[in-house]
Amino acid sequence: MEEIRVNILELASELAHKELVEDYSDSIVIYEDDQEGITHYTEEAQDIFNDLYDKYFTFVEQFKI
Repeated sequence: MEEIRVNILELASELAHKELVEDYSDSIVIYEDDQEGITHYTEEAQDIFNDLYDKYFTFVEQFKI
């Protein structure tokens, strides 16, 4: 079996963002723009992202060698 190295923080973040956009974009506002043109999660989206991130981090961490 081949060992694959990943950054758990990045992977959990990417998976959480993907699920947030795919599963919640029809029911909540995910992004808000500020004057600098930087995109941010709304407070509601951030709360959901945080929960998803914790779920994915915990899941991926169990495969740590």
